[in-house]
Order: sequence, then C-alpha cells, then structure tokens
Amino acid sequence: MTLEQDRKVYEDPDVCRRFLEFLGAESVGGATATHITHTDGCKTRPELMHDVGSLHLLMEQRLDIDRSLLDTRSLLVHLDIEYVNFDSPVECYLNPERCFELQEPVVAVIEEILLRHGIRPLHLLTGQGHHFVWRIDKQSSCFDALEQLATSQSTPASTIPDNDLGLAAHEASSIKAFQGLGRVMEFMAHEIKRQAVSECEVPVELTAVHVGHRAGGAREMISVDISEYGDPLWTRVIRMPFSSYLKPWKNGVLDMIPPNHQLAPIFTLPMHEMDMSLALEVRGCPAKTRQLAKRACVRIPEQSAGMDSVIQAYRNSPLCAFHDAYDADPITEDFGIAEALGASPPCPRHILQHPNDLLLKPSGMRLVTRCLLAMGMPPRQIGSLIAGIFRDPTHEWGSSWDIYSPEMRAHFYTRLFAGQIATGLDQATDFNCVSTQEQGFCFGAHGCNLDPWPQKLIQP
Repeated sequence: MTLEQDRKVYEDPDVCRRFLEFLGAESVGGATATHITHTDGCKTRPELMHDVGSLHLLMEQRLDIDRSLLDTRSLLVHLDIEYVNFDSPVECYLNPERCFELQEPVVAVIEEILLRHGIRPLHLLTGQGHHFVWRIDKQSSCFDALEQLATSQSTPASTIPDNDLGLAAHEASSIKAFQGLGRVMEFMAHEIKRQAVSECEVPVELTAVHVGHRAGGAREMISVDISEYGDPLWTRVIRMPFSSYLKPWKNGVLDMIPPNHQLAPIFTLPMHEMDMSLALEVRGCPAKTRQLAKRACVRIPEQSAGMDSVIQAYRNSPLCAFHDAYDADPITEDFGIAEALGASPPCPRHILQHPNDLLLKPSGMRLVTRCLLAMGMPPRQIGSLIAGIFRDPTHEWGSSWDIYSPEMRAHFYTRLFAGQIATGLDQATDFNCVSTQEQGFCFGAHGCNLDPWPQKLIQP
C-alpha cells in the first residue's frame, strides 16, 4: 500500500468528523482525549504524543492515528481481542477470512456477556481482531465504585512526562479508578475465556501467551488482551476508527508476504450494519470506507449503569476473593531470588537468570509464576520478586522502564496468572516439558522433568 491510496480518506470531511467524535468532541477544541499519537509497529514514546490540536498534522502525514485512553471527562473501557500466530505473523493478512472466522465464537461470547449486563459498546474491526470500547462518566457512582476497588499501589508520578499536555493533572483523578477497572476487566476476561474456550477451534488465552502446535498445524490462538491494565493509564492508546492500519508496513511483516500477493490497504472500521464478509471488503477499499463514514457514528457510548452490574458480579466472584487475599499478603524475607533460583526447574531458572527479554514476555512470567506457586511462594511475593528484577539495572533494560512501571507490570501479570490457577480457570494442562518446548521456553537443560510440578500447583 502507498500513502497515496489513503489520501482521499484522510481528506474526507466525514472521516474528519468521525475522528472528532471518537475524540469526544464536535471540534478539536472540545476534545476530551488528552492526546493523540501514532504507534503502529513501535513502543509508546512521549515525543510522539501530540495535543489533539495536531490532528490535522497527523492526517496530512497519512499516519495511523490513536487517541489516548486517558480522558478528561470519562474513564474509558477497552476490551481487545485478536488472532495471534507465533509461526506465521503474516497469516492474518494473507487469510483474513479464516482468521476472523476463528474469532467469531469469542466475539459471540463477548457480545452475550455485555448484553447480559446491559452494556452496548462501540465495536471496531482492526487489522487482526476486534476492539470493544465504552466509557464511564467521572461524575457517576460507577466511577466512585471503581476507585473503592483500588489498592494503595499507584504509578509513580515520575513516570508521567514533563510536557505541555497536562497529563498528570488529568491522571490524578483517574488512576485509582483505572486500577479498580483493571480488576473488573480481569474478571470479565475470565468469564470470556471460561465460556469461549470450548467453542473455539484454537486456544483462547488472556494476553498473547505462547501456545503449542495444534495437530498438524501452527501455534495460533485468540488473545483476550487486557495487558493495557498493567501499565500507567497515560501510556495506553486506542486505535481511531477510519484510521489507516499500518502495522504490517511498519513492523517488517510485509517482507513475509509472497511476491505475487498484493496486500490491500487496511482501515479500522466500526462494525456498523455489516457482517464480517462485508466488513473485510469495506476495510480494504478507501472509497467504501469513506462512504461508511457518512453514516456510521463512532461516539464512545456512556455505559455506567451496565458497568455497575459487572462490578457487582465481580464483587461476588471467587476472583475478587483472590484479589483481596493477594493484597493482604505481607511481603516477607522468607522467599527471594536466591531461593527461587535454587529450587526451581531449569526452564524458569533460565528465565530468571536471563530476564531481558524472557521475563518481559507473558509466557515467561506465566512459567515463572506457575513454578514459584508450586514451590509455595505467595502470589504477591512473586510479583514483588519480579518487580525487583525489573528494577535491577544490571539486566540492561535500556529504555524499557522509561515510561512504564515495573511494579504495575509485575503485579498485574502475576495476579493474572495466579488468579487463573486460584479460580480453576487454568488447570495447567500445558505445564509440561513437551508443551514448554513447543512454546519456545525450554532451554536445552538435561535431566529436566516438569511432570511432578502440575500436581504441586493444582490442588484437588
């Protein structure tokens, strides 16, 4: 795709109106989004964050455009699912019909769960999956309830960039509610996985953890990606509807496409009065994308009442009880990195000894968490141990933690994986040597045998 192909899309006045709608405004000056950026194929960087007034500049450059999750009026809720193929990252672009068909059971479960609670989200189609977006007004009782669910853990103020966007002032009123929201969305993700896993042809996992090979097939899965709730609020963004989706052109995936295959342009679209077949056709056609912009509103709907229902269900759940126990656990000196290295199997020991970048990967954190839980280490202690490794400069993290929080990331993933064990959602059926090898987390140790470990982990 050339940038010229989407020139008319970004110049279309209807598309510009839809951009403003998604930013929470009728005009640039009234936007409730704190900033916009373009991040396809690269990490979030403060220097790429722009005031919403720079929207036309980004449009003139034909960039992918994302809006901040941080909002001055509301707490935005974002649920992201996508197809992931660890052997062929280009699969979703070569065979989109099949890859989106594999996601349909998960989409159906999400829609059923949201409808049960009275939530009607904005549903977007992206290059690899689906986004469901809605918002909670900061003046609502729902917002207050989410603040009450939060703990004293918070993002250090020093991680907020010193620039002209005024992010710190806006985040101060949302950070606790965002922490509470992360717990509620973890609960929702549990429900999605529990209901969808038996309906889906491929594994359904929370975040993009590595999976083994299907019978005669690739390592592919559907990710219910709630990883954004493990990072500071201001660092996370949502792709703008009608924006160009440039990831395959920016991350090197394009080089894997056969020479005789012409990759069509991709636009992020609202699923407005379309089935999947038509949506895939429209997203690859600039003219049809412009036509859709004339009639498809993308204003983010306020859904506080529905979220009240979800919060109540969460409070009555085993996961909430686990979260309470996680927070109540004291950090002791009984377990530390030396004990973890001395008693763990070779595979997690290798990850702990070479954490950059093995421990940054969800699969690496899951394997370490499983093994340390089986050794009797309390979940919160595991999170603190991982956070300590993330803070250790001897591992040469470079810019990894310039804007992200080691504590948030470590405790989020530890809680995510330990919570699935505690509630029975994860029966550790892939906690064995063969699966670990297929997932790429066996490091050639001789005499290693994971067979006894699942029994230590899963108590009857």
